Amino acid sequence: MNTYWDFTENFYSDVPLLKPVDRNRGYQLFELHDRQIVIAGFDSISGNDCFAYAGAIPQGTISRCSLDLRDIPHSYDLRIAVWHHSIYGPPLQEDYVKIEQIHEMIGLGFQLGLHGHQHIAATTTHYVHLNESQSMAVVSAGSLCAGFRDLPRGVNRQYNLIVIEDDLCNARVHVREMAEGGQFHRKKNGAFSQGFVEIAWKTSTDVMGHEIDVNQENIRRATLQAEDALHKKNPVKALQILEGIELSSAPHARKIAIQSALKIESWEILSNLVSQPKSTEEAIFLITALIQINDLEQAEVILNTYNDIDATIRNEFQGKIEIKKILRS
Repeated sequence: MNTYWDFTENFYSDVPLLKPVDRNRGYQLFELHDRQIVIAGFDSISGNDCFAYAGAIPQGTISRCSLDLRDIPHSYDLRIAVWHHSIYGPPLQEDYVKIEQIHEMIGLGFQLGLHGHQHIAATTTHYVHLNESQSMAVVSAGSLCAGFRDLPRGVNRQYNLIVIEDDLCNARVHVREMAEGGQFHRKKNGAFSQGFVEIAWKTSTDVMGHEIDVNQENIRRATLQAEDALHKKNPVKALQILEGIELSSAPHARKIAIQSALKIESWEILSNLVSQPKSTEEAIFLITALIQINDLEQAEVILNTYNDIDATIRNEFQGKIEIKKILRS
């Protein structure tokens, strides 16, 4: 396996990952779709050799992966688990993983599972808990490169295309199968009579089974991180943490961003943050920033719009604007 791991480490060497590739950890983590999706690739060949064919993920690996995801200051709309071995098999074969390991994944919040090994495309949904409050859609892929001796009778080379809907709760699994002439066409038999199958899974839930608003959870986490950075006198980091957050709907995060911009006297950033003031105080911050960046006309507009600005502050602003206009001319 060393050759494989050497290739893997080299392949991902320039890719920013949640955790560096570790050949001994038992899983690797990847993010997709602007950090809305996380994929955990599990090693299911633990203990495999020429005499032992059963698939197994090392004991404790799934729970350690879940703990790592918990400690990452970010929540995901969709958790995908990937492993190699099948989850079922004929009575006289043993080359599949125990279903209990799949149940563990479901119980720890994974919603979509992908695997191969059986050389046949299939989909199913697995539930944990009697009330079906948690579920995982499991998709198996056919084999693209297996020879005829390895393929089940009547099955040709195949591959899957999985199209995940924008809501990240539904997907369509398309299967392509090699036909005469070596061309790939839609698979149109078995469960894939239309060439595809619709699958769905539950949204993320907390330990009480309540649906998690992932966006609000990420805003909450980012706000706490940014607040901590600001308290540690690192306003630049605080602003970096809050990048990409819609601050107009997150008042506490907005306040932290404004304070950080003031600390480093970044007037461009401040003017963007409070371009639509939500209070007289923010209007004062905006006028200050506009004067600093010499947008004097807009500063006057804001000053004249907010009549409840204290007279002393108003006169001070007006004086600064007049002086800058004289200097500019």
